[in-house]
Amino acid sequence: MSFALHDLLMCCRRLENERATERRNEIENFKRLLRDPGTVLRLDQNSDSGHGNQLNWDAVFSVLKKYFQKEMENLRLTKPNASASTQSSRQKRMQEIGSLVKYFIRRANRSQ
Repeated sequence: MSFALHDLLMCCRRLENERATERRNEIENFKRLLRDPGTVLRLDQNSDSGHGNQLNWDAVFSVLKKYFQKEMENLRLTKPNASASTQSSRQKRMQEIGSLVKYFIRRANRSQ
């Protein structure tokens, strides 16, 4: 496994962490790795080869989907009768999570 994919794999594992702070801190690293042409090239090659045991776009998307579900569940479980500033922060967080998914899809589509 290349260093680029190894870093991405470690990043994906940290995105699956139970601690929200750990997941939140890993987002910028995730984006940085997806901007790296070497990482994108390796993901493309692994996706094209069809080997199920290699990190590919589908595997990374699966991790991102789990991250999205965890974050949305955390936001859903917070108090519904919160202050206006808390609700505003919640909305901003939802937008950030949605934009991360959009960013990933754009990067994956651009590579093909």
